[in-house]
Amino acid sequence: MFCLYDVFRLYRDSHLKYQQSYQNSIRDPLTRLYNRSYFYDSLNQALGACKASRPVSVIVSDLDRFKRINDCYGHLQGDKVLQFVAHLLMDSVRPQDIAARIGGEEFVLMLTNTSSEAAYQVAERIRLKLSSFDKTSSGGQLPEPITISMGVFTATSVETTAEECVEKADKAMYEAKETGRNRVIVSR
Repeated sequence: MFCLYDVFRLYRDSHLKYQQSYQNSIRDPLTRLYNRSYFYDSLNQALGACKASRPVSVIVSDLDRFKRINDCYGHLQGDKVLQFVAHLLMDSVRPQDIAARIGGEEFVLMLTNTSSEAAYQVAERIRLKLSSFDKTSSGGQLPEPITISMGVFTATSVETTAEECVEKADKAMYEAKETGRNRVIVSR
């Protein structure tokens, strides 16, 4: 009996270590959002089932003037800002959606079965919520109000690639930056 208990304990410990290793391989270590690789794998899979009645929307976002945060308050404070934004993004999407960090202050969301209009509403809700926080209301995680520029693209056909989705959403995000920041632009 004692040996059987040891075998189960070893199995459980081994399984837990495997799960931890797997999660570490698909998550960004700072924000615990999914990483770029996992995001693209998930997006490719979702696009395989994409059609007009089951669109896949991608939202690329970038924090406005984030370099200034690092320069003025230090990288430790910049990390707190990234973590704060990551939590806001995770809390703003459904369990079946994917929130990922794909670069320094660049984040991406994949919303399955979501129209362009609905994705715009999600992005706008996130943008407004983030811009409403200050140092006090963020529990000190934001040294000053932070804004975000976001671009939305919606795929409605299996012919659309993951790279095209992100590229088009990224272009829309850069248009948001170029037209004044702190806004959401939907790819045409």
